[in-house]
Amino acid sequence: MNRFVRRLLRAGLGDVDARVLVSEMDELYRRKIAKDGQAAADAWRRRETRRAAIHAVAARVRGPRRRAERSGHPTGGWMGDSMLQDLRSSVRALAATPVVTLVAIASLALGIGACTGLFSICDSLLLRPLPVREPTRLAALHDSDGQSYWSNPLWEQIRARASLFGGAAGSAIWRFNASTSGQTDLVEGLFVSGGFFEVLGVPPVLGRAITRRDDVRGGGPDGPVAVLNYAFWQRRYAGAADVIGRTITLDRVAFTIVGVAPPGFFGVTVGSTFDVAVPLGAEPLMRGAGTILEEYNSSWVNVLIRLEPGQAVGQATSAIRAVQGQIREATIPASASGSRAKRYLARPLEFQPAGNGLAGFKGFRARYTRPILLLLAAAGLLLLVACANIANVGLARATARRHETAVRAALGASKVRLARPLLTESLLLSGVGALLGLVVARVGAHGLVSGLSTSTNRVALDLALDWRVLAFTVVSATVTMMLFGVGPALRAARAHPHEALASGGRGTRGGDRAGVSGALVVVQVALSLVLVVSAGLFGRTLGSLSHRDAGFDRAPVLIAEFERQSGRDAGLPDAALQQVLDAARRVPGIGLASASFVTPVRGQSSNAAVEVLGESAPQNATAYLNVVTPGWFATYGTTLVAGRDFDDRDVAAAPGVAIVNRAFAKRFLQGTDALGHVVVVPFRDGKVTLTIVGVVEDAAYVTLRERPRATVYRAYAQRGPIGNWATSVSIRSAGPPVATLMRPLVAALGAVQPNLSFTLRPLADQVDATLVQERLLAKLSGFFGGLALLLAALGLYGVTSYGVTRRRGEIGIRMAMGGTPADVVRLVLRRVAWLVGAGLAAGCLGAYWAARFVTALLYGVESRDPVTFAAAAGALALTALLAGAVPAWRASRVDPTTALRAL
Repeated sequence: MNRFVRRLLRAGLGDVDARVLVSEMDELYRRKIAKDGQAAADAWRRRETRRAAIHAVAARVRGPRRRAERSGHPTGGWMGDSMLQDLRSSVRALAATPVVTLVAIASLALGIGACTGLFSICDSLLLRPLPVREPTRLAALHDSDGQSYWSNPLWEQIRARASLFGGAAGSAIWRFNASTSGQTDLVEGLFVSGGFFEVLGVPPVLGRAITRRDDVRGGGPDGPVAVLNYAFWQRRYAGAADVIGRTITLDRVAFTIVGVAPPGFFGVTVGSTFDVAVPLGAEPLMRGAGTILEEYNSSWVNVLIRLEPGQAVGQATSAIRAVQGQIREATIPASASGSRAKRYLARPLEFQPAGNGLAGFKGFRARYTRPILLLLAAAGLLLLVACANIANVGLARATARRHETAVRAALGASKVRLARPLLTESLLLSGVGALLGLVVARVGAHGLVSGLSTSTNRVALDLALDWRVLAFTVVSATVTMMLFGVGPALRAARAHPHEALASGGRGTRGGDRAGVSGALVVVQVALSLVLVVSAGLFGRTLGSLSHRDAGFDRAPVLIAEFERQSGRDAGLPDAALQQVLDAARRVPGIGLASASFVTPVRGQSSNAAVEVLGESAPQNATAYLNVVTPGWFATYGTTLVAGRDFDDRDVAAAPGVAIVNRAFAKRFLQGTDALGHVVVVPFRDGKVTLTIVGVVEDAAYVTLRERPRATVYRAYAQRGPIGNWATSVSIRSAGPPVATLMRPLVAALGAVQPNLSFTLRPLADQVDATLVQERLLAKLSGFFGGLALLLAALGLYGVTSYGVTRRRGEIGIRMAMGGTPADVVRLVLRRVAWLVGAGLAAGCLGAYWAARFVTALLYGVESRDPVTFAAAAGALALTALLAGAVPAWRASRVDPTTALRAL
């Protein structure tokens, strides 16, 4: 009876009550022996002592509950104590299996963190309002063609009619050079109208804002003035309070600092920020003869209005259309004519809500919305895989505690009370996972945004926590808890009291748990396959673009981009250019040096409608235009396939010549010999006729994704007026790595003319900067796919191990009857094969359906590429084989005698 006493004590019965109950049972036992014999008495005692214990403990538990119900407080202190007890028990239960608990928490933290981090970027990109006063009252000027950038003359016409609204503001993103010589010091700039900060409702934290008096040509009463961004003020000036009144040099013009913008204000364009804001009227000071302030056809200014209280966007559109004719006619010169001028006059203006910011000139919002949403969906799939894994662990816990749960049911516990311990464990796991997920999200989101930035394009997003991000985290934690916690809890709630009578719980059945676990593994494998296929497609896209034959050599080339010598000098003077080329060629290790207006894959282009004399023009007869010096094609390793390169014969007084690429010959000349044909090309000096003297191989021009486009190259010496072009010098290494040539080149170029500013970067970096989106998708999808493989392997290993344990007796019988270890391995792996096969079939269907959403982001591979699908399926199958092999091997080493004895 001592063992039974200890059991009663563990069940919660006091020491005296337990011993009284045992003595009563002993008296009845002696009477039974005298009446029915020893065997019958023993059987009766085992049965009745268990029933007595159950009823005694039940009465002890029900008593406080009934007293609480009679007192009118059924959920009073008893419930609070019970919940605290559940919490303590859950902590002990999770601590008892630290490895499993840590894996579960890490899986949830990574899954929730990835989802929350990507959602925070989506929030900043699409949902978060501008950090200004009443952002919902802001609207941006557009037209029926979707244009959102305007000329300064049109902006001034809008400004003159600002009384139609609550105010108007103009701005333009720019990049300024804060250096006076040597390597450029590029800062992100913002041209703004007078009253820009006032209209937005963004008061400076120091000094004053830019006013209408500052926004005049040549500068206002205080001369050229500037307002600093708060972060730039902290970074460059260490937050000095005496910064007001100091000067900052931008494009060789000295600006007086008059204010500092408040923290958190990045401008009005999503994805970008500014370091320095200057008045629009200062543009002629900085650009000199190349100014575009008066050009009606130069679109570069964003126009925002603030609606009057109660004024709708539609009403503002009606107001602007009522005066549209006056605005258009006032901004177009009388000499303008033709279809372009008619279209300019006819396109209706309209306003669109701009409370969430502007999309940006480079379309950052449009470019990255789809990739971020796809990655968010991938992170959601990864979280589902993690939930399936933890649900399997929860089912195993519920099965292991089924006897305990049945005892609780026999003691009168309600279904809610039976489910609560497992729900509490799930709540703990999801809560800790969500808290750690917030940390992962913060670090990951900032790292992701940093990865989007390049040396030529700095990306800035407001990633501060707001209620949307926090709500998303809470919802994610709640949903995950329900996904992996409710199933095991419901299973526990279905426990039947009669299972408590089974000795040690050995009589409980586990077939239903095995079926549910198997289904979860199928889901895991299917979702993992979708993620692995996505990783394969994006990885192959990055590989195709990285190794594409772009028509030029990347590794041995450096590019030096020279800024304007001063605001009134258009481009690099010929004498200075020749000195720069000679200085570069004298540096040891340099092979070739040449100059051009445009460098490959810079994201910039100049194109125009061209024609070939004597040939019919194709539809949309446009071509890229570039101006290069002799040796430029050799510098880039671009093959000359016919004719000659530019040389010393092609001077300004000589007949104009041009070199075209294969795509031009194919498009304009149907692939015939292009040499000797005359092409008419519009340049800044008017339409010029150029004789084709050479044909070169096709090369990527703007991006690596584009197909070869028709391109016309003009001799640099014959370029005519170059307007506002900034010359780029391309330098080819003769053998040494370009990284070792950077310092001597900086010294050599800086010594040519002290007042020259330049930026020196490897061509490979410039090319890599165009692959930011592809690299982002490949890395993150690869991480998600690899983690999904690992989680699927863990899930399959757990289910297979459980199956082996449950069938240990059957395996012992098979081996006792002559079965071999190989037979046992085949038996175990057969079930693994069924589960994996079903998961792969479902995953292939899911990936085939989801492929439509990634087609536009791929290059060099089809969205339903059979090789990628087969490779992903093979990787999953191999992972499953490895995961199932260990339990199968352990099953094959089961001792039949030990297994049979345990039955």
